[in-house]
Amino acid sequence: MTLPRWILWAVSPLLVVLLGLSGCAVGNATGWTMPKRSLDAQVALIEPSTRVYLPENTTEPVPALIMFHGCGGLRQLQDDYAAVALEAGYAVLNVGSNEARGIGRLGAMTQVCTAQRLWGQERAADVRAAIALAAQYPGIDSDRLALIGWSHGGWTILDALSFSAENRAAPALTGTAPGLPGVRLAIAFYPYCGVLSRHDSKGLPDTIPVHAILSGSDQVVPTQACVDVLDRARSAGQPVDYEVWDGLSHAFDEPNPPNDPRIRYDAEAAARAHAHVTALLDRYLDAAAGPET
Repeated sequence: MTLPRWILWAVSPLLVVLLGLSGCAVGNATGWTMPKRSLDAQVALIEPSTRVYLPENTTEPVPALIMFHGCGGLRQLQDDYAAVALEAGYAVLNVGSNEARGIGRLGAMTQVCTAQRLWGQERAADVRAAIALAAQYPGIDSDRLALIGWSHGGWTILDALSFSAENRAAPALTGTAPGLPGVRLAIAFYPYCGVLSRHDSKGLPDTIPVHAILSGSDQVVPTQACVDVLDRARSAGQPVDYEVWDGLSHAFDEPNPPNDPRIRYDAEAAARAHAHVTALLDRYLDAAAGPET
């Protein structure tokens, strides 16, 4: 049977879109569309888009918090956490992964947030590059580093940890030794977990403590998927801890939320999150203690 021409005209664009999305998914999952770089080249990629801040009145190298934004790019919440960390005596590296790749707000929302490009396993190379970048600053104690990520940034960190657990470098890096040197803590706020993530199937390392804050009323990412991943890791004896904060939406700590009814700012919960992060940094990095000898 021959279909009417008008049906073919109507269906063909949809097929093109579906095939394109399928190709994006396959390319991201297999890594064959992923740009490959040396560690030096990856550092050169992210350095112009990485904001580096050192606390005032420090005479010795201090530990650092390395930050990874959500799929939409750098937001006010990163500045807020940076201010809190600086006040507590920690240096900050705020990595603009989207900006480094020339991805603006529109491209972020239509491509990164829809998983058409820059999956967590690709962006995991930025984690290793940021660690190398931190080591270039004499004011930073690169043996005392913490990672923190929100949403897509949390996905990125957890995937980077997963590759470390496998004793392999992120697949976007060439000629790079495995591991995340100097990292003593990883913090993930409402990260994406699920079938697209590496850590969902490969697990997490038993050497780097992971602390996650999950939103109890998250309608953007599946909270239960993260609970399942983290429970499995904890059952395997890995140093994983998490809390589900009831009644909070995705990105509850973003004071300038996008026009999205699924996201609601909660100032009280944001302040609680800031204090929580400071307590974790003091516990695992302890800026007041000075460099270890």
